[in-house]
Order: sequence, then structure tokens, then C-alpha cells
Amino acid sequence: MDSESSFLWQGPTWFLGCMPPVPTGGLPGLGADVDLLTAFAADEDISFPLPSSVLVDPEQIPADVRDKFLVWLANQLLALPSDVPVIYFSEGDCLVPDKPKSSAILNRSISETALFERICDLQRVLIRSEEARLRRLVFGRVPGYGAAPHISGRGGLLVIGFGGRFLDVMQARQKNVDVIGAFDQRMGEEYLSQRAFDAVILDGAFDDVLENLRCLRRDARFASIPVLAVTSFESDLPIFYDAGANDVLLAPLSQDMLRQRLAAAIRLGKRRRLADRVLAESRKWLMQQQQSGGLKRRDYDSYLQQAAKALSARGLMIWQISLLPDVPPSGDFTGMIAPDLCGTVLSIADATSREEDLVCFVRDLGPVAVLKSERGCERLKSRISAILGHTRL
Repeated sequence: MDSESSFLWQGPTWFLGCMPPVPTGGLPGLGADVDLLTAFAADEDISFPLPSSVLVDPEQIPADVRDKFLVWLANQLLALPSDVPVIYFSEGDCLVPDKPKSSAILNRSISETALFERICDLQRVLIRSEEARLRRLVFGRVPGYGAAPHISGRGGLLVIGFGGRFLDVMQARQKNVDVIGAFDQRMGEEYLSQRAFDAVILDGAFDDVLENLRCLRRDARFASIPVLAVTSFESDLPIFYDAGANDVLLAPLSQDMLRQRLAAAIRLGKRRRLADRVLAESRKWLMQQQQSGGLKRRDYDSYLQQAAKALSARGLMIWQISLLPDVPPSGDFTGMIAPDLCGTVLSIADATSREEDLVCFVRDLGPVAVLKSERGCERLKSRISAILGHTRL
């Protein structure tokens, strides 16, 4: 899963003690960002419109209303039609609330740019997770289509480096989480390619951690795995965040704080890994349906209906396109076009689109794609036209 550079859905930011990286007050059609303490004091219902993210610094919650505020916030989140990123900010050994559960725990010193990127990535994790659940619901389990080793298995934690905190991680982990150590990046990548991990901890000298982090983010197989960098120097925090770390642990940390940070990373990593597996397996299965006449029309229509409903809750819509020239997605496909052409456009679309986009051959419709953004739709059309214009079939 490549990194995101823009919000997948727009909306106000709910915030407390941390200003949003991209204020929405001046954007047409979007509500103003919501100051959670003000909304809580007025007992407002803020469940519409759907927020792009929720940013909370627990230290800024007044002690006399802390418990009531957290219950109120949890109820507001439960009233939302879809999950949204919930980010807590912390420093040192300051613990964050157990509920509402966090999507991420970040240091207050994270830059606005890095925070924006973390929100974008969290949004995409949620979109992919929803898509995976939808495909499992509509198409069922896909038997006989194994996933790649790096997203197979029950997950765990991988510690890379000689920072000396392996035992601390072992003690802070959940009992059902495996912890494996790797001496260096080469050994770490070998482990990562052989089995699934929910998160990686980089623990070593500054230069080693930074280089290992950059290597992981450059490798498409591991680019989205949650990575926690460990440092003893506060000045390293923004550097590691800007290089792509999901979290930076400023040592020394108490066992309770380390346990919270690990739990948040594992929760995110497990959600990402399970979605990756379902999407990878279903993508392979869908591409092979052409050989048996294509995906059944009723299954495709059911997918369209439920996908549109899920995306509409985020203010988004699906973009359905025919992958063949001059064949509208709602028309009948006669099947008289050369099979080579169908296979070619399917391959182009599969290579150009993302795993959460549906690319398949549908009976009576032919090769189609269902995307989640107009920009992706235009990019795919342009790519197909460019390649077909220089290809002889």
C-alpha cells in the first residue's frame, strides 16, 4: 500500500488541544472544525458531517470533567456512520485514554506535514478495511488463492537493531503477540518477506534507524507496515516522523506507556494486514473470472449498491467505467471483441489501479473498473488510451 498525499474524504476536524494541520473553515461546502470542549460544554450533537479526523491531547481535558467528556466523545463517535481516525497526542509517560480507542498515538512535537500524512494514511487504511469487508460479504471467501507470505500468518512484532530494548518490548507486549528480533536491516527484511508482522520497531543508533526506516518505506511490500522508531533524544522526533515513522518512542518509557503505544501500532497493523490479505486474494480471483465467463451480473450489481452506500457515508461516490472504447458501463457486452483486447485492458487497469479498486470481467458487461475517485478514473482512462494507441492486437 503506497503512501497517501491527500485526504480521501474531506470533513471538519474534531480537535482538543491540537489544531488541525489543514483547517476546513474556509473550504466551500465543509463545516468548520469542531472544538470538542466547546461542543461538549454545549452538549451539541456533532455527528454530521463526518469528520476527517479526531485529534485529542488528553492532557488538555479539564480533570473535573475528564470522565464525562470521554464518555460523551465515545458516544459521538458511535453515532457516526463510518469509522474515522482518532489520534491522541502524548509526551513522555503521559498515558492516553483506553476509550475511545486510538487509531494512533503521536508525540506533540510532530510537524504539521507529518501529521497530515499520518491522517491521510489512516484514512486509507479505513477505506481498504471497509472494501475488504464488503468483498468478503458479496463474494464470500475465496478458496485456493493464497496470499503472499509477508501478509500471511498471525502477525507479531519485529524488533530490528541492537538498541537493547528487546526485553522491554517482550514485557510490554500482549501475551498472544510474538516478538522476533533481527540484528540488522538485511535480517529484518528476510523475516518480513517470510511471514506477517503487525508492526516493526527500529531500535539502534540514529543513522541506522533512519536508514532502516527509509529502506522499509521504499519497499512496496513493507511501505505501509506500522513502524515505531526508538530514540533517546527529543531532537530526533521530527526527523523520524518526517521520514515516515508511524510513532517515535522517546526513551525511557514506562511499561504502561510502551504497552499503550505497542497496542495502538498492533491494532493498526492487524487491520491493515487483514485488509491487505483479503484484497490481494480477491483481486487475483477477480482477474481470473474472465476464464469462466466473468463475474455474475447479480454479484456485481450487489457490490455496486453496497459500495455506493458505504462511500456515500463519507461524502464519496463510486466511479464505474467500461475498460473498452465506446462501450458504456450500463450497456450490454456482446463478447464479440477480441479476447486479447479484454485481457490487455484488464491487465492495464490492474497495474494502474489500487487494490481497493475493483477491476474485473462481468458477464454481459465485459471488462470494467470501479474506482473511488474521479482523479483515479481519469488517470486510468488516459493510461488505457495511451497504451492501446501504441499496441497492435
